[in-house]
Amino acid sequence: RAWVKMFKKPGGGLKKSYQPGSMLSLALTKGLLNEPGQNSCFLNSAVQVLWQLDIFRRSLRQLSGHFCLGDACIFCALKSIFSQFQQSRERVLPSDSLRNALAETFKDEQRFQLGLMDDAAECFENILERIHLHTVSDTATDACSSKSCITHQKFAMMLYEQFVCRCCGASSDPHPFTEFVHYVSTTALCQQVDRMLGKNERLRSDMFGELLQAANNTGDQRSCPSNCGQSIKIRRVLLNCPEIVTIGFVWDAEQSDLTDDVIRALGPRLNLCGLFNRVTDENAKRSELHLVGMICFSSKHYSAFAYHTKSSKWMFFDDATVKEIGSKWKDVASKCVRGHYQPLLLFYTNPEGSPVSSEDAP
Repeated sequence: RAWVKMFKKPGGGLKKSYQPGSMLSLALTKGLLNEPGQNSCFLNSAVQVLWQLDIFRRSLRQLSGHFCLGDACIFCALKSIFSQFQQSRERVLPSDSLRNALAETFKDEQRFQLGLMDDAAECFENILERIHLHTVSDTATDACSSKSCITHQKFAMMLYEQFVCRCCGASSDPHPFTEFVHYVSTTALCQQVDRMLGKNERLRSDMFGELLQAANNTGDQRSCPSNCGQSIKIRRVLLNCPEIVTIGFVWDAEQSDLTDDVIRALGPRLNLCGLFNRVTDENAKRSELHLVGMICFSSKHYSAFAYHTKSSKWMFFDDATVKEIGSKWKDVASKCVRGHYQPLLLFYTNPEGSPVSSEDAP
């Protein structure tokens, strides 16, 4: 083990090389196997980010009882990988148990089948939905109030959409829905950035939420419901206070020349008040979330970046390969620009976030 050798180096002195919580905790950071023909990079990236999300990892550790589905149990498979991350002495681990459980679960839909490449964002969303079902066993994913459901207690954004006319006051019926990933078009995002720069406004890092909201509202215009002749925009209102917010990017092309612009537009902080037209929860109004993870796509291959809290370092995960990138977001941004990594999912968390309660777990 490289870090053991360093500790034992004669005269190497621990004082210089060891910082509390740094080397030892980084030794727990492991790669995941992706043998030729397995095409598991989409799954490995999602698993690495979930493991590095402190709120998710600590929540899953607290839960044991669940509605088990044997070979198709995604809950058991994820628990097993997380326990190996914690205890195994191997530096690279197989993710086969989860790959098999996914394939078994979705065989009727012919999704996530063994040996076939699939979409990392859809894989992530489906893992979250299955964790809800293993915890609650209720198929209604919009109205879950279980205190032990990680998916709804930590990730879910409870929203409603409504068209309101500022001219005559007429409004459409509010449409309530729940989302686990808030999707935004990268083309629309870059148009908003260009519009701002065209007005000679400076792109501040705390404006990312507003940029995403403006991009999301692009083209969302309808005629006034009372036909007063006005063209009105949709309003999205956030009703709860999610501790993990996932932003998904929709790209027009697999290889996009917008990649550099999107990376430069990314903000390491996200305010929920900027992201939505209105936020009703008092905690959500004050909440500032920190960027701690990202899944990327490059040359038909997925990889991930995640912030390792104990060492305060950004790490890069490319299947079996794990590399330390640096302590600042700009270190990640420059690697993305150099390697043409297209951001696909961004993970923002509340640093004050806590694990779920297990009081009503099965």
